[in-house]
Amino acid sequence: MKLQFIVFFVIQFFLSALSFASDSAGQAGAFLRTGLGPRAKGLGDAYVAIADNAFAAYYNPAGLGFLKNKEVSLSYSLMSFDRTFSYIGFSRPLPPNAGFSFGILQSGFKDTETRLSNGETFGENIEDTQYTAFLGFALRFGKKFAFGITPKLIYSKVYDVSASSIGVDVGAMYRATDQLTLGIAVKEIGQSLKYTRDPNGDGDRTTTDDLPRITKIGAAYRLPLTGTVREIMLVSDYEINSKQPAKTHFGIETSILDKVSIRIGLDAKDFTTGLTIPFKVKDQQFRFDYAFIHDARSSQGFGTQDFALSYVF
Repeated sequence: MKLQFIVFFVIQFFLSALSFASDSAGQAGAFLRTGLGPRAKGLGDAYVAIADNAFAAYYNPAGLGFLKNKEVSLSYSLMSFDRTFSYIGFSRPLPPNAGFSFGILQSGFKDTETRLSNGETFGENIEDTQYTAFLGFALRFGKKFAFGITPKLIYSKVYDVSASSIGVDVGAMYRATDQLTLGIAVKEIGQSLKYTRDPNGDGDRTTTDDLPRITKIGAAYRLPLTGTVREIMLVSDYEINSKQPAKTHFGIETSILDKVSIRIGLDAKDFTTGLTIPFKVKDQQFRFDYAFIHDARSSQGFGTQDFALSYVF
């Protein structure tokens, strides 16, 4: 166990030294790289080696092969500049060795007033919205290895132009030991957005935006303990963007009396923190998750707050 622990940290520090913190904003499909779900985001968006709930299809579909329970999750993000980011997802195991998930993600803003540089309104509203539908499936081979795939459909509308795209993510997960899990996911394979003007717009010009291919390699190490703190989990992802320098994600999670979980993380240069509180209503199991993500890019100290409510059955 000690050797695995040392190897894990050597790998994480090596990857951190190789990476350069970067920002994926401004690239096509940036809404797909914001991160999803308070637990993952509270861990610095390091989730490719965990992905064990209704958010798995987004991070690593292979995690669906290790599901133990059915789950329905709703999440919502409070973001700056009136932006919205919400998700509804469902996941379930398919005995004896498979798992399935479906989810819909919405992001952007609607009916926002346009303003000139002096603050005066321009006289019309604009829209920038995106919808993504995920359909994840995984097959487990034996007890340790699983492979998964997530076909997805994207619809995007910016002002009076729209685009749609079908793409796919693939992933694998390997539970090397009871403590160490390794994961890899390749996202946005062959995905692009081809914007065409509204029929009532001016002309029929089109613009094609190729989404950068994202590869994430990660590890999760669980250190079991006795006493009030029952477990410490260390997670790290190394993210390779086909159009920008690589970056790392890192997180630590503790479980207190097998109930409340507290976590902190580093998403490139953004500090993150969060918690999970499980509770029951008429013997039905629910879970509340919260995360705060500091935005280091904002000079005004803006951050994002994420909330999720999950029904586990």
